[in-house]
Amino acid sequence: MKRLTVLASWMLVSCAAEPSPAPLPPAPPPPAPVATAPAAPDDGPLQARIARFAPATLTADVSTLPPSEQQALAKIVEAARLMEPIFDRQAWAGNPALRAKLAQDTSDHGKRVLAYFDLMRGPWDRQDRWKPFAIDTARPAGAGFYPEDLTADAFKAYVAAHPEQQEALESLTTVVVRDGDALKAVPYSKAYAQWLQPAAARLVEAAAATQNQSLKVFLTSRAAAFASDEYRQSDKDWMDLDARVEPTIGPYETYEDDLMGLKASFEAFVTVSDPAASARLARYKKLLPDMEKNLPIPAGAHGRRGGDSPIRVVDLVYTSGDARKGVQTIAFNLPNDEVVRKEKGAKKVLLRNLIEKKFDVIMRPLAEKILDASQLSLLSAESFFDETLFHELSHSLGPAFVKGTRGREIRVALEASFSAMEECKADVMGAYNILYLVKRGELPRPLHDQLLVSYFAGLFRSIRFGVTEAHGQGAAVQLNRYLEEGAAKVDPSTHRLTVDLPKLEASIGKLVHDLCMLQWNGDKAAVDAFLAKYGGLTDVLTGAMAGLEAIPVDVNPVYPTAGEGAK
Repeated sequence: MKRLTVLASWMLVSCAAEPSPAPLPPAPPPPAPVATAPAAPDDGPLQARIARFAPATLTADVSTLPPSEQQALAKIVEAARLMEPIFDRQAWAGNPALRAKLAQDTSDHGKRVLAYFDLMRGPWDRQDRWKPFAIDTARPAGAGFYPEDLTADAFKAYVAAHPEQQEALESLTTVVVRDGDALKAVPYSKAYAQWLQPAAARLVEAAAATQNQSLKVFLTSRAAAFASDEYRQSDKDWMDLDARVEPTIGPYETYEDDLMGLKASFEAFVTVSDPAASARLARYKKLLPDMEKNLPIPAGAHGRRGGDSPIRVVDLVYTSGDARKGVQTIAFNLPNDEVVRKEKGAKKVLLRNLIEKKFDVIMRPLAEKILDASQLSLLSAESFFDETLFHELSHSLGPAFVKGTRGREIRVALEASFSAMEECKADVMGAYNILYLVKRGELPRPLHDQLLVSYFAGLFRSIRFGVTEAHGQGAAVQLNRYLEEGAAKVDPSTHRLTVDLPKLEASIGKLVHDLCMLQWNGDKAAVDAFLAKYGGLTDVLTGAMAGLEAIPVDVNPVYPTAGEGAK
């Protein structure tokens, strides 16, 4: 089967050894008590859940980095490790205390519970509608960002009654706490100072070591942002970053906040870039204006964003925080700040070594179970990579603000429903744009059919993440729409699917239109109704996935280049 020309196997070369950071003082106890569930006598289901995440060793070649950049890389990894305890508390304030209690059970069952707790980054199953497995209480919708008993309606009512506090309470970078009968916003720089201060120090040390000016600028400004909570300038500096060592570190995604979809989680991607592979893909960013114009939406619905939009092909050295929970992302498109995106665009980063690993371990064996044998020849690693790239490009296309408002972000209007809609939009729009460029002659004609089949099969990879996860629910929306419109048919005897290529192409265009209009209108009730109709598991989808139990849902990464051992 054809392999991506940009993919390569990488030899392991250790970074120069650096002293470990001094031990940090223990965290204060969480405000809420925790309660563990009794040990189950049958560990079969739990062991099966653990097995869904295949251990995967990911290495990156750092041998060609000068000593100065290897030193900077080591310091950045140290800073990235400090995102871990922050994210644990953002996922739920009780995580540290509960994990310590679980670790006291050294039985085989106890070890399995702890292993799955670490995979899920908490006591609720991210792949099974937040089902509790190590606690007897439901997950708070506000994760660790709000008081656990605070409802969305109560939050909105308080903000409406206290408009002078709205900006602080709705900020991406504050924790909301109770102050008597009032609510109070605590800046991240204070709430997580115990870890952000030493992380900033490591970034400053990395800035002193590197000889790359753009990396030095970003590391210095991001270290300052950890203390000030002002991230906009460092986001711009990250957009201008052009270095072999390519770190992404800070508060970005709002997936954890199911209450309001407002609060950003800390994460880190420490990578080394491939300038030649990145340059080969750079031509696509020049086509973004044409892709925007080609969208099947009214003129007023088109967003206007900056045109920089650099594309980076990188290999992972280390991930942490929100980037290392349950399902591992294979690419990302940042920053999320629409003000920065309007001025600078957004950077698309493709995690090459992880993309290759997932295609081999998950995508190919899954497609061989899902698709009718007559269409397996159309499965393509190149299409998998291209859909990943154009998914990220498509985050920068379509509506940016709600119709008829003065710059109200769609993210704010749709609250916790935004993430699933945006991931769904990026998926289907990515396929739409590839088909458009094939017709223009920018991409080879054989990619047309390969893309349709590989994209469709890939949705089953995403839906297995669970429909409580944004990408998984977005995949369910697409599959249910396509099945409803006859773009694929199921063989009732084998449960395998055959894609009707012309119908799927037509359905893709219609769904791009509908998703963009829902976003542009900013009507959360309409979006919620749409997700309720299409965003769940149907009997057809459940039947099609019935034979996939032996195929991993995702990978559990190990980073030897960052000093991690095999699992």
